[in-house]
Amino acid sequence: MLKSLSKLAAAAVVFSVLVLAGCDADDKSESAFADEDSILRYVPADTPYLLATGEQLPDDMLDDLEPKIDEMMDSYQVMFRAIFDSAIADSGMHMSADEREAFAAIATEFMSLFSIDGMRDAGFERDSRMVFFGHGLLPVWRVEVSDEQKFEAVIARFEEAAAASMSVGEIDGQQYHYVGDDEASLIIGVFDGSAVFTVLPGFFGDDELRQLLGLQLPAENIASTSIITDIASKYGYTDHFVGFVDVTRIVSTFVEEATGLDAALLEAADYDDSELSPVCRQEIMEAAGVAPRMVFGYDSVERREMSGSMVIELRDDIASGMMDLTSIVPGLGSDPGGFFSMGMSFDLAALRSFYEARLDAVEADPYRCEYFDDMQAGLEQGRAALNQPLPPVAYSFRGFNAVVDNIEGLDLGSNSPPESIDASLLIAMDDAQAMVAMGAMFSPEIASLNLEAGGDPIKLDLSDLNELSDNIYAAMLTDAVAVSIGERAESRVTEVLNAEPTEPPPFFSVTMDAGTYYELIAESMVRDMESMQGEDGASPMSPEAQEAVRDAMIAVGDIYDRFAVDVMFTEHGVELRSKVTLAD
Repeated sequence: MLKSLSKLAAAAVVFSVLVLAGCDADDKSESAFADEDSILRYVPADTPYLLATGEQLPDDMLDDLEPKIDEMMDSYQVMFRAIFDSAIADSGMHMSADEREAFAAIATEFMSLFSIDGMRDAGFERDSRMVFFGHGLLPVWRVEVSDEQKFEAVIARFEEAAAASMSVGEIDGQQYHYVGDDEASLIIGVFDGSAVFTVLPGFFGDDELRQLLGLQLPAENIASTSIITDIASKYGYTDHFVGFVDVTRIVSTFVEEATGLDAALLEAADYDDSELSPVCRQEIMEAAGVAPRMVFGYDSVERREMSGSMVIELRDDIASGMMDLTSIVPGLGSDPGGFFSMGMSFDLAALRSFYEARLDAVEADPYRCEYFDDMQAGLEQGRAALNQPLPPVAYSFRGFNAVVDNIEGLDLGSNSPPESIDASLLIAMDDAQAMVAMGAMFSPEIASLNLEAGGDPIKLDLSDLNELSDNIYAAMLTDAVAVSIGERAESRVTEVLNAEPTEPPPFFSVTMDAGTYYELIAESMVRDMESMQGEDGASPMSPEAQEAVRDAMIAVGDIYDRFAVDVMFTEHGVELRSKVTLAD
């Protein structure tokens, strides 16, 4: 049992190092993603998925980040030590003293890698370029190493600590390590200056292994094409990091005649596509074409700030139709500062029209493939849903934006409410005056406010909120109404109403103070762990481990200053745009 565990642990640790090391990359050519002599030469031009780094992150950014990352990793070392100790204790009846000692030795080696120096000692430097890609469907991970002997030494140390060696294979005079069985093996080795991770099905031979390890280069590599540079140009991505998942290419592997490694893979899996009718082949590919690709990357990298996006590309008619589903909401999409903000915008009438158009399209050109029978049958249910009446007032709402400038005394761990709060809530609508007038018909309290569009803020008397603050104001414009609470409520309510909207408006937007957020999360996690009990009634994690979890979360908050995420509907599809500001 221990030997199998040791082999998997050794593989997992090297994998973890690859993930961490892949954050940086070296600027080795004027156009990193077009350099055919780079690590991209191992990637086939028809790869269905890819994640690659090109240009190194700025040195001044890394100089600032590395000490904070080390601090975070120190806390993770204590945390993982507690996890290993717990695992050993739980397995005490099934493990001998020698096995427990070996397991502890593995843990020690594992912890040594959780530091910048540990990664450097494994051969991964700031300028190590990384690429994760599909050789067909099979995954391959390559990371440049500065010293092959250092990487081999990592594996050797784990094997020595575990008193169990990984299996060793040889191809073309080069050795590699592997762990697995007759069905599949995880391959780890150093080839041509890169640490390589891949999966080798048991029925593959040396020819297939050579392709996976890069000993046999693809006939056409991705750097010789414009695939990555076109993505970067289209979305303004930098050479620091770009990736994609080609949905149509993955689907076509199962629908059209497979080639290369995929042909052997599907044949061995007894996959038979001859049962697919021509109609099904066509309609499956058409379905994949609704969202043919997902792309992601950084579009700006500076010393204190990084921004990027993930885009789910949609068919042109779908993308253009979704662009009408959002509405203008004051302040939504901008960062107001403070602790937290969240909001969304929508147009229910446009959403209804969009959904109806999709149903009309399916009805006009129904699916004939049996695999879509359930979807076709759902057409009637979709029509029924459209016929469900909504009150007319629902169509006047356009969204909301909630802003928490400051919060004191909130304890997520004990679910304790805050002691004080400075916050605002804005609701956007077509005719705010008419909505308030309607509310006044049912509520004397609303009628007594005498709210007028463009008028002065009105102080509210809300006894339920007096414990937080008795300084509560409401104000209104023709297309929005807002309420603010806290010290600056009277002026703040006007500010949120007059905040500039962003164009195009996001469907969803959130911003936050990372340090405060992670501190709250840290305290909540510690309280959750304190409340957990094992069979003996004791906490499953020691006080030291609990403190380490808290420190790790706070250390993450020390790295980042602010987060901002917007979900947009654009001509490209659904774009998730993110921005991170790093702490001083």
